[in-house]
Amino acid sequence: MTAPDITLCMIVKNEAKHLEKCLSSVQGLVSEIIIADTGSEDNSKDIALKFGAKVIDIPWENDFAKARNLSLEYATSPWILVLDADEAIDHWREEQIQHLLDAAHIHGYWLPIIHYISEASETDFVTDHVCRLFRNDNRIIFRGIIHEETASSIWELLAGEIAFAEWPIYHYGYLEEELQRKNKYQRNLALINSGLQLQPSHLILRYALGVEYYQQEQYKAAADILHPLLAEVPAQSGYAFDIYLKTAYALQLCGHNQEAEEVFHAGSLLFPDFIDLLEGYATLLLEQGQLGKARHFLKQALKNRDTAHKYPSSSGSGTYRTELLAGKVCEKLFLYSNAREHYEVAIQFKPDYMDAWKQLAPLSLLSGERLSLISLTRCHLHSFSPVTLAYLVPAAFNARDLEWLTTLSTAPQLPPAVQTIVQAFLTCTQQQEGHHSLEPLEQLLHDPSVHSKRSSILGYLWALSCRAGDTESAMKWLVCITPYRPGMLSIHHILTGRSGIRPALPDLSYATQLLLQVGAWDSGLTLYRQSAGSSFQWCKLPPPLFYGLLEAPISVKKQWCSIYANQNLHYNSSMDCAEWLLYAAIAFSCGETPKLALSDEMTLRKIGGTTAAIGLSYYKLLLAAKAYPHGVTSGHIPWGLLVKSAIQT
Repeated sequence: MTAPDITLCMIVKNEAKHLEKCLSSVQGLVSEIIIADTGSEDNSKDIALKFGAKVIDIPWENDFAKARNLSLEYATSPWILVLDADEAIDHWREEQIQHLLDAAHIHGYWLPIIHYISEASETDFVTDHVCRLFRNDNRIIFRGIIHEETASSIWELLAGEIAFAEWPIYHYGYLEEELQRKNKYQRNLALINSGLQLQPSHLILRYALGVEYYQQEQYKAAADILHPLLAEVPAQSGYAFDIYLKTAYALQLCGHNQEAEEVFHAGSLLFPDFIDLLEGYATLLLEQGQLGKARHFLKQALKNRDTAHKYPSSSGSGTYRTELLAGKVCEKLFLYSNAREHYEVAIQFKPDYMDAWKQLAPLSLLSGERLSLISLTRCHLHSFSPVTLAYLVPAAFNARDLEWLTTLSTAPQLPPAVQTIVQAFLTCTQQQEGHHSLEPLEQLLHDPSVHSKRSSILGYLWALSCRAGDTESAMKWLVCITPYRPGMLSIHHILTGRSGIRPALPDLSYATQLLLQVGAWDSGLTLYRQSAGSSFQWCKLPPPLFYGLLEAPISVKKQWCSIYANQNLHYNSSMDCAEWLLYAAIAFSCGETPKLALSDEMTLRKIGGTTAAIGLSYYKLLLAAKAYPHGVTSGHIPWGLLVKSAIQT
């Protein structure tokens, strides 16, 4: 089959590392390759010749447009494609390309360029559109010594038209390794400054200079250059939206929030469907506590969702990242159902999106939607990475949700050692009443494949021994844990009644979680009672654990409330407020009425913000309903979610 009648034109210098990948990607899709070499000292030319390219030597005169235009002069096909060596194409279809070339009224095509910005993941990228496929017409030329472009020359043609094509170019040159290897920052600054010496008021060169400073995270310098351009740049210029976005971000990152908000606002009026700008504006409003306005702009962003063909965009814009932010705003507005919907949509877009799972898991558990959580987990089980599972599996342990944990244990990417421990744990915890064999976990101590998880196995053996009331066995396992966690010895002293012991908070938190995960209620309550007066707070533990505690036996919850209420309580911080809300949640879940002195109530209102005000209002309503059961509607509040809101304040 004959390749489309397209000439690939490139300028290269010392690109042996990338050139083969680039040229391989266009095989069968171009009929001619022109390589303009500006002074390679590696084997770039040899690689080009291997692919049948015509190689020409040209001088480098610190002008990208001039070099590119020289390469265009050698093209003989009616259409020209321009690539850089650190770019490649994929999934282009010959018959569909031909359809584009046959459009008689089109002079060029905007192609999406996906710029990868993370060495670790190809899911982190920014996109923009450039005119890289255009007719071979000597009137269509590149302009600009740097960030060169052909669009302006096409628009000068009579009826010159550029259409959008959904054929991506993948660019790897923004990876930090490449930026350093090619010394791009210094090279670009030198070119821009030399151009500005000749044309100091040149708008595009000043824009390019601001962008370089922005990309180098010199935000004050970027803002100083870009901000004045807003008064000069025409809105229809094709890059005005980017100036608004980068100016606003640069001002915000310099701490000039008021100026940043003004720029975001002006930009949102000019470009009401520019999703990255709307999301950035919403983020700033969220930080300022303007939640209603933040939600409004996020709704606007999600309504447009896909405008990447019009504006530069970044990974997750209008999809998973915007949905996550919308969920966080809804949570702060106490719109928990809406928040959950946003998180679920974010996960539909990106099933392995750990940030969304971190929000959704406790939200679903504490709002009574655990079955939906388990169903969603099953749906995306094969998409989870080990990193995401490293959050979800401990969350299921803390929630004491064995069904969810069992589901997660079958995830293909779960490390075998973790899977083995989970299955042994489930076997030990699901034994019938009166049977407390630890054999499944004990056997793992002799299994070399799980040696790296030995401390976790010992921790569960200790906690399960505490649950069985086997002090001798608990002590045996504690001795084995001590080399890994020396502070656990103080936990043992507390549980055996020794007074005056003050364990370190990390050890207290670790032991509390283990005891709760296995349902060792008596030991957990003893530990809480004996450590009362320390700075330990339950609300600082992972939120899924709140669900595990709320699902504890009623007698356990009543004892927990009694221990809390009998402490010498002082309310001084938002975390003290979160701890009282957790107490209220547990109290109401077991039919108890939380205790709260009037003076403490006033203090909580002062330190706890809106979350405390809502919780205390429901508290008053429930007290009234209890006093007048036939005359007051008690209403309903997801107390556990208020705790989650309080700790995120």
